[in-house]
Amino acid sequence: MERREFIKKSCLTCAGLSLSTALMQSCSSAYVVMGSIEDNRIALKKSEFFYLKKEKPMIREWVLVKTEKIPLPIGVYRFDDHKYAATYLECAHQQCEVEPEGDHLQCPCHGSEYSNTGKLQKGPAEADLKSFSLTTDEENIYILLK
Repeated sequence: MERREFIKKSCLTCAGLSLSTALMQSCSSAYVVMGSIEDNRIALKKSEFFYLKKEKPMIREWVLVKTEKIPLPIGVYRFDDHKYAATYLECAHQQCEVEPEGDHLQCPCHGSEYSNTGKLQKGPAEADLKSFSLTTDEENIYILLK
């Protein structure tokens, strides 16, 4: 194999690996549930955070709640059985939809990063994300819209 051919194949292989990694990350998207608004609140079942993987109980960090009346999802982060945070997933920079990345949120448009409670950690955005007050009972988390 000649040097030029080797370099060409190496570059194609690297590009292919990068693309496949990006595609795999997009396949592992966050769990989304449809919610409805009643009395200025959205009810989310706590059980939405739990699932089985190969018969082993697992816990989701994030559940994204979509409704017909709110353009972007609300991300609900689970700290423990009794503590949650709800954040509107609209970047304060250019209104792109931010995405859960592990225990934080990231804007795919310009790289702004936010904590799991919506606090700005890295710009170019200059403000925190909108957050919502929550209440809970035995079975549900209630996202208070006002």
